[in-house]
Amino acid sequence: MGVVVSMYGPLLLLLTQRFAVGLPVAGSVISVHFAGGLAGVLIAMRTLTRRPGRDTFAAGLAVGAAGCAVAAFAPTWPVFLAGIAVIGVGFGSLIIGLNQLVAYSAGRRRTALLNGLNGAYSGGAVVGPVLVAAFATGHFSWLFAVSGVLALLLVPSTFAVSGRLPVDAGARRAPGLLVWIFIVAFVFYVGIEVGAAGWMASHLESIGLSTTGAAAATSGFFLALVSGRLLSTLIPATVPEWGIVLGGSAIASVALIAASFPPIAVAAYVVTGLALAPIFPTGIVWLARLRPGDSRATSWLFPAASIGGVLGPGLIGVVIAEFGVRWAPVVLAAVAVLMTAAFAGARREAA
Repeated sequence: MGVVVSMYGPLLLLLTQRFAVGLPVAGSVISVHFAGGLAGVLIAMRTLTRRPGRDTFAAGLAVGAAGCAVAAFAPTWPVFLAGIAVIGVGFGSLIIGLNQLVAYSAGRRRTALLNGLNGAYSGGAVVGPVLVAAFATGHFSWLFAVSGVLALLLVPSTFAVSGRLPVDAGARRAPGLLVWIFIVAFVFYVGIEVGAAGWMASHLESIGLSTTGAAAATSGFFLALVSGRLLSTLIPATVPEWGIVLGGSAIASVALIAASFPPIAVAAYVVTGLALAPIFPTGIVWLARLRPGDSRATSWLFPAASIGGVLGPGLIGVVIAEFGVRWAPVVLAAVAVLMTAAFAGARREAA
């Protein structure tokens, strides 16, 4: 999953040439993926509480593989976007299923385990831009076709998964104020992570980096994410989740402001990746501890994540169309400040 999603940003310029569309239009591929992801999340929110997790995982992999096949051989831009949307549906169901089953599993080290799980995603995302730089020009279709085959090969492994999510019959179905604050914060978070990953290559090229250099920097951003999540597994269980989340949010805000300055832009994006790394998995566990025994509370965070994936790159695309790609880090920094404020509000509400 990490390999496929991380390819979108470095592929943008190639997509403009392959399908004869402008850069802001090509950038919509990221939003389309997460729009499909939102549909997959909403479907999985129901299936995960009614059927064993393995059913959702097997279906998600199969649907994702089908989307990869369509994207690989799409003759036109609309067909390509349709394939990306289908990939999003499959991946959305996998993201909520994998994270939720770990978040509500037994054990004191759930935070570490969830960071490790998301670190695996980020590890795959390190590889995606490298593959684009090496093979995309001459082997565009193979990037998606091979990804689809690998997804299908994983389907038999899902049969060993057991368990389903806990649901408190007495819990209200609508999110309360605390959950709504988390929802807003997660919309901001995913908008930043996906927006940075999707647009940083184009931004860095606009300030003088080569296409290969910009792709390498994007891999560096994802390497920072995987490193940060793996390092987070070493944080003692006594450190509160809210401290980890608020600290990462504040550092990311400062780093994205720094990314506006060309001499330090690459380093600032890497620092941003390190700071963002623990926020998503640790935030899930934070809310799970505040609402134990009812997976509906944290389930709402995954539609929020999909919405953030749609709005973040889309908002940057609007700004780029009006003012140019150099404004991308400014928009991301503004959203990071809002995210920090939202998580601070969650801390006050929970106290």
